[in-house]
Amino acid sequence: MLGSEQLYTAEQTRALDRIAITEHDIPGITLMSRAADAALRNLLATWPEPDAVTVLCGTGNNGGDGFLIADLAHKRGIRSVVLQVGDPAKISGDAALAREQARANGVHIEP
Repeated sequence: MLGSEQLYTAEQTRALDRIAITEHDIPGITLMSRAADAALRNLLATWPEPDAVTVLCGTGNNGGDGFLIADLAHKRGIRSVVLQVGDPAKISGDAALAREQARANGVHIEP
């Protein structure tokens, strides 16, 4: 399992994302998908056979990562529920795409 050491500050992470998107033409949703895949792999390394996962998702891009984590788990046959916090009207961009992808694939999203 990964340690809890900070590799990058939030500002540095945003800058790296910007560079990946603008200079390397990697879509934001692709970065989000990669983050979700890495997070789910880490979760499964710790808990190899979960019966279910519950993911708390806010309105920003970290919430988008969460929607995709739930989506990937659902595709593996793991019961997945998202508890959405914050005003759903504030979700936009890649996070909104991630939410709609998860919903379209059958992930249960509350409220």
